[in-house]
Amino acid sequence: MALKRTIGLFFLVLMTEAVLSPFSFAAIESSDSAKSELSRVTSQIEQAKKEHQQLREKAKNVQKEILDVRKKMVAAAGSIQEQEESLNRLEQKLSEFETQQALMKKRLDIRKAQRMHVLAALQSLAFKPTEALLAQPLAPQDTLRSALLLREAVPQLEYSTEGLRKDLNRIASLTTAIRAQYAQIKTMAKRLDEKRRDMNVLIQKKSRLQTAFASESTRAKTRAENLAKQAGDLKELLAKLEADSKRRAALSKTQPSASTGAFMSAKGRIPYPVKGTVIKKFGEKTEAGITSKGIMIATRSNAQVISPYDGTVLFAGPFRGYGQLVIIEHGDGYHTLLAGIGRLDTSVGQSLLAGEPVGIMVAQNKPTLYIELRKNGQPINPAGWLNQGNKG
Repeated sequence: MALKRTIGLFFLVLMTEAVLSPFSFAAIESSDSAKSELSRVTSQIEQAKKEHQQLREKAKNVQKEILDVRKKMVAAAGSIQEQEESLNRLEQKLSEFETQQALMKKRLDIRKAQRMHVLAALQSLAFKPTEALLAQPLAPQDTLRSALLLREAVPQLEYSTEGLRKDLNRIASLTTAIRAQYAQIKTMAKRLDEKRRDMNVLIQKKSRLQTAFASESTRAKTRAENLAKQAGDLKELLAKLEADSKRRAALSKTQPSASTGAFMSAKGRIPYPVKGTVIKKFGEKTEAGITSKGIMIATRSNAQVISPYDGTVLFAGPFRGYGQLVIIEHGDGYHTLLAGIGRLDTSVGQSLLAGEPVGIMVAQNKPTLYIELRKNGQPINPAGWLNQGNKG
């Protein structure tokens, strides 16, 4: 009986092992599979982390390269403006030379005419002195006086001849100077064209580098354009742009930058955005009888326009009667408005360095750039802020 129980227990154990063995193997296989899947996912996560880090490093390198290009653009824009200023001086000097030459030629013509009259009278006396004297219906003393006057005219004629010779030499010198000036202008203009081509290369490079960030810029631009359509005037546009900027800052859980006083500290040292001549000052009456809220500068065709100070582009595009308008935010409530630009080389959302190009003037005769400076939306006189030693 005990033997039967022992045999029964033995078979029971065998049956139990036979039944449980598949489940044990399945559990082991399931555990191995889970470990393998976990290992695969972990590997993918690590790879994703590496790729993310690589992308971040690439973005840093791109940003660094963009900054390097922007610094080169600042230097190139400054060089272009120096060339434009030199060209302006050369052309002004040429104009002075040509004016002097015209006056000298006019004086020469008068002297020639006077000399011809005197020579004609002397020739008449030399060939027929007696007949000439007899033909005079004058008293003898008057006839004698005329002869004496003609005799006195001879030294004057010699003096006049010497004056003519000096005038001719002066005209010849001016002609040589004018030719030299034309040659200098031609060389300078060629150099300026080369620098503009270099600038265009930098602009294209910057544009290519910023492609990765274009979508956000496009969205910002679209927002700004939509706001511009809704704005009734420039003050309203600025208010809407600032409100939009604060709203986006709130959405991104970042607060607008605190007051730094940086722009205020640059007062009196800010460069003019373009080289030229101020033709309308702040507070003067415009042709339409309206008080000017900014200043207007007459420039040369295709003149380089730069950002006068570090900032961010809030608006870039056509706006009502302003034509192509650029609004740059400098912080602390200060904005610069530039209107009358022919070609824009910046876009909404871009940060700008002081001196970085924003565009070029139109290719027409005597274009004008309108400059306005605003504090908390109110126009202020930019003259006290701009560097008068670096006047346009």
